[in-house]
Amino acid sequence: MSRPRKVHVKSFGCQMNVYDSHRMADTLAPAGYSETASPEDADLIILNTCHIREKAVEKVYSEVGRLRELKEAAAAQGRNMMIAVAGCVAQAEGEEIIRRAASVDLVVGSQNYHRLPELIARAGNGAKVVDTEFPVEDKFAALAAPQREATRRRGISSFVTVQEGCDKFCTFCVVPYTRGAEVSRPVKQIVAEVERLAEAGVREVTLIGQNVNAYHSRYKTWMRRFHGVATSYLDHYLGWFRALDRNAQSGAPTASLLVLVQQKSEFCPAIFSG
Repeated sequence: MSRPRKVHVKSFGCQMNVYDSHRMADTLAPAGYSETASPEDADLIILNTCHIREKAVEKVYSEVGRLRELKEAAAAQGRNMMIAVAGCVAQAEGEEIIRRAASVDLVVGSQNYHRLPELIARAGNGAKVVDTEFPVEDKFAALAAPQREATRRRGISSFVTVQEGCDKFCTFCVVPYTRGAEVSRPVKQIVAEVERLAEAGVREVTLIGQNVNAYHSRYKTWMRRFHGVATSYLDHYLGWFRALDRNAQSGAPTASLLVLVQQKSEFCPAIFSG
């Protein structure tokens, strides 16, 4: 009997990368991968990278150099270990990572990790795979739902991405280039995810995004649209609820947000911006 395959995901940077790392592991679970906290035991190591901090790119190549030694040690034991670079550095650097670091098997951009099982299968056949094109399909709709036991192992607090990207194109910021244009998830999709988390034992949910204030749907203000989430799930499942904006340049909190925070004791009594 072959040994179960294991994946180790190392996350750099913001809360959105923490969320993405969990969803990567969830997406690989149906393909037979279980999470491991030890990179030495992994068959697949994913570096989920951040491009915001100083010397972010150099830190990734330094980490890949350390992982190369683990890959060589695994090969000496007759075991194939794959290294994947994901996230914002992957999105920005693309094929340059493969050129500079021969030990990397796969480069996958921040909007493409729902394709991981397919990309890993291609890389497993010996190809060097790079996928950084912004996809047409809805990434979140294609992701596998997390297994209940996996959610419980992660604790009682959880992040839920509700919005990605930014349209501001500030001189100092790479977000529009690494995360793409502003996109808001459908409320029905968000509610379903919060419900699954709550039923698995999560008691604190933080809604996150590059520009949470820019969330939009058929309603003009995002907190009006989320009132149903608060009413349906805060009272019955969750003990704490907050919104965290990683790049709050889209405007001040709306009056409806402030009223909702006042009325619902389950809401965090402060508004956070990144």
